[in-house]
Amino acid sequence: METPAPGTPARPALAFLYDRHATLATAALDERITRCRRYAVERGWVVAGEWVDRGDAALTNWPRPRWEAMTYAMRQAAARPLCLVDSWDRISRDREGSAILRLAVHQAGGYCMTTGGENDLELGRGRITVTAPLPRRARP
Repeated sequence: METPAPGTPARPALAFLYDRHATLATAALDERITRCRRYAVERGWVVAGEWVDRGDAALTNWPRPRWEAMTYAMRQAAARPLCLVDSWDRISRDREGSAILRLAVHQAGGYCMTTGGENDLELGRGRITVTAPLPRRARP
């Protein structure tokens, strides 16, 4: 929970659950979302909703319409939002793509976290820090 100002009640953290899923079979997706929901409930967080990019949008870093909708909703949040995923790969398997997507969450005032307890808020607790990717040099 957030630390409230003196004399005000604490607001629970807002968990925005995210996943991407390319196939029609949903058993694996359902299991990952259930783990996210359980993780949030165990910590006393309010689940703000679920955002899942499907099909082609799940296979590439752009466009990600549900990710964009989620970060838009995060900017409207009354408490500090967090994007909860089952694992970092649910954001992207591509390091640079993941950094750019997670930067959008930071710009919306939030941070990302996995059900394994990793996050990109605390140093040493996340997979990578959010940084801008280096430009690629053309080959001679």
